[in-house]
Amino acid sequence: MTILSLPFLSPALRAARFRKGAAPALDQLDSKLAALTVFLSPMNFFRLDVVYLTLADAAACATLLVMLLKGNVPRAPLGMATPIWLAGTLALAAGLTIGSVANGEMLPLVVVLLQYSFSLIVLVYVLAGRGYRQTVALMKVLVFSIAVVMAFGAYVVHYVPDPDLRLVSGSGRMRSLVERENAAAALGSIAIVLLLNLTLHGEFRRITAALVMPLLLYGVILTGSNTGLIITVFGITVTALFSGSTRVAFGFFLAAAMAVVLVMFAGDIILPEVFRERVLTALTTGDLNQAGTFEDRYFLIREALETARHTLVVGLGADQYSTISAHGAPVHNAYLLLLTEGGLISLFGLVLLLMTGVTLAWAAIAVAGARTEGLIALTIILIYAAMLNFFAHFYARFWGVPLVLALALAAACLNTKPRNG
Repeated sequence: MTILSLPFLSPALRAARFRKGAAPALDQLDSKLAALTVFLSPMNFFRLDVVYLTLADAAACATLLVMLLKGNVPRAPLGMATPIWLAGTLALAAGLTIGSVANGEMLPLVVVLLQYSFSLIVLVYVLAGRGYRQTVALMKVLVFSIAVVMAFGAYVVHYVPDPDLRLVSGSGRMRSLVERENAAAALGSIAIVLLLNLTLHGEFRRITAALVMPLLLYGVILTGSNTGLIITVFGITVTALFSGSTRVAFGFFLAAAMAVVLVMFAGDIILPEVFRERVLTALTTGDLNQAGTFEDRYFLIREALETARHTLVVGLGADQYSTISAHGAPVHNAYLLLLTEGGLISLFGLVLLLMTGVTLAWAAIAVAGARTEGLIALTIILIYAAMLNFFAHFYARFWGVPLVLALALAAACLNTKPRNG
């Protein structure tokens, strides 16, 4: 007879004994579910059609449930920068709410606020606030997940006849499980930056990096994304400059020079057709019209700038830009989209979110002496700041997870009493 079955024990004492015995199992389950959330986050393909709810969301909710059972939800997952992050989220939501209420469009507001709340609040409390080793492990999971997504997409492009249009566009551009060409390229770029930084920091073996890097690079190429190419070059350049090593920086730029020479002289032979048509032709001819939808994006940006003159205080409301646009589409610039839909309040909220990363990066470097971790956070923030010039709303989970993990890494260096080892 176990002690839990003794009749003279009070229910409270038996419950306490149960919690004590179950704690190790719950600790492992918490970590495994968090890793599953991160692994599934780029796989936008696995979602419901009726409402935007992904398999990664289900894993995140399960993680949160286990954390609640353990009583282990962090009060300040991003440490001292948590209030800045929450204030930014609140301001972003407030601006959209004011615009929606003023224009009588409440249903889109509810949908958009729920999505942003999940990405900017739930994911933060589920993934951040962990110990340093756990956070690094989650970042490794993310890199491998994106590599799997790229490998799967390459297989579909090359070996699957008449592939699903959710995986490959009609023009042959790889979407893979992300379901979006430019977003898949951006994720590939982020994974490349994380892989380089973690390898330089000794968290990845060089042989592992040598095997994973070609998958990520080839995946970005198969998307035929000019946006992805720009972000990749930007991310690698920032990584090289922030490395603090002349030898490493020189190696990066030498490799880049060799890649440029190889593309210029043998690009027509070694590069896939979709990349040659959308990216290489535009680069070699200087004709931006060859770079896909540049004219449409430029038109939307000019239209948004004109619209923003009337939406500085009260915006159009959540998801309402496409209803007034001559193209019937949202402007692919998160700054302008929030300015037009939520006014200056929402734009200020986005700035606060980015400043959270800058604050944590500075604190990690100046206070904790964690130069590498701080620079990783700063690099990812700079990439996001640049990337948001090319994308609309950013509440999809594949946007939220990399950003949260980068900030969580810097916060973990400042946390002297991590929740988990």
